[in-house]
Amino acid sequence: MNNFFDFLRSFAQAPGSLLETEHGLVMLLLLYGLLTYRGKTLTRWVPAVIILGIALSLFTPVHEIPLFWPVITALIVPPFLWQGAVAITNSGRLRNRVSLLVWGSVMALVSFSLVQFSHLPLSNGLLFGVLVVTLVWYLRELDIDRSFLSTLGIVALVVLLAEVDLAVVSMRFWLSNLVSGLAVGIILGFLGITLYRKIKVQSWKQIFFFAWAYIAYLIGLGLGTSAIATTLAAGLVMATYGYSIGLWYSAKSIPVPADEPFFFYLASGLWVLLGWQAHTQVNPSNLGGIVGGLVVITLGIILVWRISPRSTENRWRSLLKKETRVLLLLFGGLLFWPREAFLSTVSVDISLAAAVGLILLLRYALRPIFDLAGIQLSWPSESKQQ
Repeated sequence: MNNFFDFLRSFAQAPGSLLETEHGLVMLLLLYGLLTYRGKTLTRWVPAVIILGIALSLFTPVHEIPLFWPVITALIVPPFLWQGAVAITNSGRLRNRVSLLVWGSVMALVSFSLVQFSHLPLSNGLLFGVLVVTLVWYLRELDIDRSFLSTLGIVALVVLLAEVDLAVVSMRFWLSNLVSGLAVGIILGFLGITLYRKIKVQSWKQIFFFAWAYIAYLIGLGLGTSAIATTLAAGLVMATYGYSIGLWYSAKSIPVPADEPFFFYLASGLWVLLGWQAHTQVNPSNLGGIVGGLVVITLGIILVWRISPRSTENRWRSLLKKETRVLLLLFGGLLFWPREAFLSTVSVDISLAAAVGLILLLRYALRPIFDLAGIQLSWPSESKQQ
């Protein structure tokens, strides 16, 4: 059995260093976070910020600035984890099971296009394919009940970033850290709501939850457990507990630090800074896969229109918006992906499996805990259906 797993770990592996992989994943997370930013006043500036970072990398010389990458990772990961936790809270069952088939088919075809026409390793093509289709579903479900299909990619990316050596660590050790991290996060979630209710100042709400995301992440790191599981569990408990006891009157009122202006400025500043210090060149061999991916996405969106139709108003404008963001994700992500990056297909597969496992475990393990505490658990999606 060990020989079998050793074989899997060596399959479709791109040579390089884990440090360069972390750099590439940080840039991907920043890019994805900007493309999914939902602030009320700054959303229109997202394309300009992304294009500025790309332009600086293309037209300016190398500016080597000593950066401590673990700090950058710790700055951007907690708010994204909190965003993922709230998305899980607001997610319900699939309204159309065919959507899952379409999601998987589009992901596979986008990945195939990038591998075949952009000559990416299978691991990279799979990662980009998952992010692209998750982004499209995220934009599709902005104004309707969410599903897990619009959450899976961001959770998998954060898992991959925070556990960049997934394919080489002991699975038993990683799973034990995951379980202990969930336990710590659940405790921190209940503690966070208790402290928040004592503050009783609404103007401190966003600041409090922004800070608590970092506190949960740092406590997870300090205790040697999975900081990902700790932050996700804390965010999910605080979102569901607050909704269940009436602190949040709707799904939209649940605090999401990644949608705050401060985080937009932080992510934008880091994106522009990292773009300015890098020097990249457009690789013409990548363009074929990008064009193929856009074609697949277009056909997939039109197919979903027929299978699960929504409002017919502004359909083509919505399609253009999705295509533009997919183009920015693929072009920017491939442009900044280091050639020396180390990424295996097994790592991507494990991160996807871990994301699914985390979502399902957090979603279905809370009810007995809430019942034990004498709290009537209420999910926003279930309340809407009722």
